[in-house]
Amino acid sequence: MKQAVAITGAGQGIGRSTALHLARDGWTVAISDINTSAVDTVAAEINEAGGHAISRSLDVSDAEATRLWVEEMDDLVGGLGGAVANAGVMRVKPFLELTPKIWRDVMAVNLDGTFHFVHPVSQRMATRGYGSIVILASASSRMPSFATSVYNTSKTALHGLTRVMALELGPIGVRVNAVSPGVVDTPMWELIDRERAALLGKDPGEVMAEAVDRIPLGRVETPEDVAGFVAYLLSDAANYMTGQNISYDGGFVMP
Repeated sequence: MKQAVAITGAGQGIGRSTALHLARDGWTVAISDINTSAVDTVAAEINEAGGHAISRSLDVSDAEATRLWVEEMDDLVGGLGGAVANAGVMRVKPFLELTPKIWRDVMAVNLDGTFHFVHPVSQRMATRGYGSIVILASASSRMPSFATSVYNTSKTALHGLTRVMALELGPIGVRVNAVSPGVVDTPMWELIDRERAALLGKDPGEVMAEAVDRIPLGRVETPEDVAGFVAYLLSDAANYMTGQNISYDGGFVMP
């Protein structure tokens, strides 16, 4: 029987697809999102299809609320075997126009929020001596992109966190890997396309089309593409992989 997994930012996009994919594979999924109605809808979809999902509203920038959610879910499901740190936000703003508030708002979710989640998860997994943690990074962490400096920086920092966690947790049986998707058909990329186009004097859709033109496989990435790879990293098929940041982007970035 599959184990249980906790997923943040599961109300839409990659988080939603990952929850649905893992539920179909037989995992019990504990899902959260700051958008309560969205994550409850995902849970209802899973449960109506015969799976098992538990949903909660959560702002991962709140350290104490995140810790309490992890502990509640871990107790409810009898021990989390997997965790997917997916919650993230985007702000499109040229570097010279950044403010300390914009910087802090993005870091509070993308970097601090990831730590707030994976730290108590790791503590629980360490007591049992097993577990797999997947952190969602981004292709933008491997290359600069116009007007997304805060997002890029936050995702680059997650590489360091992944490596150190893997180094320290590996000896006690917990694996940690990061995934860097590319141009994904999600609301976040719709935002990037719209706001970057406005800054550059381009038409809506043009920015995304130009990015897709750079992908050797010739198509935009889907949330389900990413979900399938996350499921692999959580599975026993990847039991000798840890400490990696994998570009899973159709060749968009070739490190």
